[in-house]
Amino acid sequence: MVPRPAAPAPLAVVQTLVNTRELLEHRDDLSTPTGLVAWAESEGLPCPARPAEADLIRMRRFREALRQLLGSAEGVPGAVSVLNGELARTGTRPLLRAGPPAAEFIGDATTPLDTAITRVLAAVVTTSLDGSLRRLKTCAAEDCLWAFYDRSPNAVSRWCETSVCGARHKMRAYRARQAAGRTD
Repeated sequence: MVPRPAAPAPLAVVQTLVNTRELLEHRDDLSTPTGLVAWAESEGLPCPARPAEADLIRMRRFREALRQLLGSAEGVPGAVSVLNGELARTGTRPLLRAGPPAAEFIGDATTPLDTAITRVLAAVVTTSLDGSLRRLKTCAAEDCLWAFYDRSPNAVSRWCETSVCGARHKMRAYRARQAAGRTD
């Protein structure tokens, strides 16, 4: 499903990672080493040539923590704990650059996967500081949870695609009212 235009950089990498799992189609691109390598290559990120099962588990856990973070205005404590754990594990930290005021994020990167995770974390930290992370959301449909970038003026969109997930939600609500004997 590609319901809306992609998020702008640097959020695009976060969005593509979260969307490596599509609930409606029962697809998970990070279920095999080949899928992890393909995602990393498509994003220009380093990845082990032959990811181990532990690498796949780590990336899926990281992805789901990001999904939970995007789906909650307050941030889910367990998700935040996983993300903070990855910040500590990779040694991700800001580094100021000379010249015009600017910063980049670096990590201790003992493995290619650490480097990839550092780059995703850098996007999360940077965009949470400038406020744009709040526009990257997951669809409110519990059977979807697709990550989308909310371009609405007030950042109040709830559905990845109103004509699909929003319409299904409205139809379910309508049917529930009908079943309860209400006609409003």
